[in-house]
Amino acid sequence: MNQHDIFDSLTRNAFDFLERGIGEFDKSPKYSVIHFCAAVEMLLKARLMKEHWSLIVSKPDQANLAKFMAGDFASVTLEDARARIRDVAGEDIGDEAYGSFRALANHRNKMVHFFHNGLENNEKAKTQIVAEHCRSWFHLHRLLNRWNGYFHDFSGEIAHADRAMKGHRQYLAAKFKALAPELDAVRNAGGKPKACSACGFKAAIPDALDDQIASLRCLVCDHVETQVELDCPHCGELIAIANEGYATCEHCGEGIEPEHVADSLTDHAVAHIGIKDGDDRWEPANCGNCEGYHTVVRRGDRYFCANCFDISDGIEQCQWCNEYNTGDMEHSYSVGCSQCDGKVGWEKDD
Repeated sequence: MNQHDIFDSLTRNAFDFLERGIGEFDKSPKYSVIHFCAAVEMLLKARLMKEHWSLIVSKPDQANLAKFMAGDFASVTLEDARARIRDVAGEDIGDEAYGSFRALANHRNKMVHFFHNGLENNEKAKTQIVAEHCRSWFHLHRLLNRWNGYFHDFSGEIAHADRAMKGHRQYLAAKFKALAPELDAVRNAGGKPKACSACGFKAAIPDALDDQIASLRCLVCDHVETQVELDCPHCGELIAIANEGYATCEHCGEGIEPEHVADSLTDHAVAHIGIKDGDDRWEPANCGNCEGYHTVVRRGDRYFCANCFDISDGIEQCQWCNEYNTGDMEHSYSVGCSQCDGKVGWEKDD
């Protein structure tokens, strides 16, 4: 069995656990949480497998191939899996995704280590669990789409899980119905609840930054996201994407990338005049949060990253390379910014 075979086996096992986690919820919510969480962790480990098998081992420097092939090893934790995906693969899964997976893992740990009496008949607890599942699947589904090159052979399993999750959301219908007076009050006050990307219910309350960007909080599942509305660069239809600049147009199926988002959010005429007049704040900037190169665009007095959707109050110039960045550039002459290593790095290379 080679590394590809192990990846294939691990991924198939993950989708088997995911199917069980979704399907057995009604009769056995406790095991649903355990299996759902295991699936999330296995898929993150499968991503690490595409870099190297030793990254799944808790201590890679002590990894032994024979023991690994025999399954005789301690595997990586959720926290370390995120760190290795970020530091080795160069792909941070994001704070919101990690927070959602962490909350699910904490709930799983309670299920494993403590006795939950009568959970099957506790509708409030079951609603909370479904909300956690919806939020976690939202983030996991986005990661799998982003990693399509690695999980392409499992597109059928991903689509099947997505369909199953839509049926899973029926458990939140009662909560959505109970929120009708609160949602009506929002509409009467001039607000416009939007469809939540995680649970699908039209209960996400927007707090608009401007006419294209808004932060939303779902009253049903507590999912929080930043949403951008733009015309699809491929078909021209109006679409909304959430939390990151990678998406697929629901109308034409073409991919949306951060450069499309940045282009849509940039007032090119105003930026051109501003730069011509010497206003450097209109120059494309780098993101100190995700380290995106020229992904930050100016929106009024705020700065928005078209890659990770981080919002900043200002940009500062790196004292070493002169690039504009979000974040603190106080010590950038020595340590650099997201795009350089500063004087210390230059002297080290020299």
